[in-house]
Amino acid sequence: EMVYTVLFPKWWFRVQLTHASQDKQPRRGGKTLIEQLRDRCPTLANPAKAYYVPPWHLPQGDMQTIYLYTQHFKPAGCAIEYEREIFEFADGGKAGIDWALPRQDGGPTTPLIILVPGIGGTSYDYYARSFIHSLRKQLPECQVAVLQSRGCNGVELVTPKAFHGGLTDDLREFVEHIAKRLPDTPLIGIGFSLGANILTKYVGEEGRDCRFRAAAS
Repeated sequence: EMVYTVLFPKWWFRVQLTHASQDKQPRRGGKTLIEQLRDRCPTLANPAKAYYVPPWHLPQGDMQTIYLYTQHFKPAGCAIEYEREIFEFADGGKAGIDWALPRQDGGPTTPLIILVPGIGGTSYDYYARSFIHSLRKQLPECQVAVLQSRGCNGVELVTPKAFHGGLTDDLREFVEHIAKRLPDTPLIGIGFSLGANILTKYVGEEGRDCRFRAAAS
């Protein structure tokens, strides 16, 4: 840490919470989000302690992003094999659905996790592979399907319609298809980055009619 403070001022590494005013924050269990953060993450909520100290050789965000890209195509101990399914939407658009192997038989005790990756993300991204790798250790019986956006990961974009962070139509159509194809299988949604935004918006739009038993973004 002394190296960092010599090269960069300490404020360079400050983490600052940005939130709405207290009267505009929804309450859960009688507490606002910022109050819960202060209770559960005191270090993060305390300005005097809220600092992120990066690796000495990657002190800046752009450098960390470039380094991550260089590691992108390495197995990194999370080699996952997939079976590709091409899903065609009602408007003729196509998306690659990568099913993690081995595939499990659907049923009431075999949940299906539908993973929605980030912008332009694929099933091969490290965060997707590491998530599936860790998940399989705890729930070896689960199924995982990675729903990639149309036009991504080797699938040609054949419609004028692409994708964006507010578009939930493709996720909705795929979930409805799976719910009919595997009617007894519990569905769970997991979203990362842009996919987290799409998943959260979808759950809010569906409300009580949402097909997911649980969802996390």
